[in-house]
Amino acid sequence: MYATPTRAMTQTELDLVCRVWADAGSDDPTDRWLLLWDGGDADDHPQERDAIIAVATACGLQTQMVTGVLHVQKTQQLHDEIGASWI
Repeated sequence: MYATPTRAMTQTELDLVCRVWADAGSDDPTDRWLLLWDGGDADDHPQERDAIIAVATACGLQTQMVTGVLHVQKTQQLHDEIGASWI
């Protein structure tokens, strides 16, 4: 169900993605994407947004912007980290 990355995220990379998810994110109804800045204001956070896009790209994950919301493919590693430390 989750995307298979080409490499695992480092703890620093996980912390970046998960912190944004915990502050302003959710999961899509299919549980395949993390929706970051789900209020539609990803463009108000260009440095974090671009850093997350770079991390996702380096890990072989797809990203997409949809009406100001950054979608990042969910991986088992992200799922486990969010469940263990960010809920």
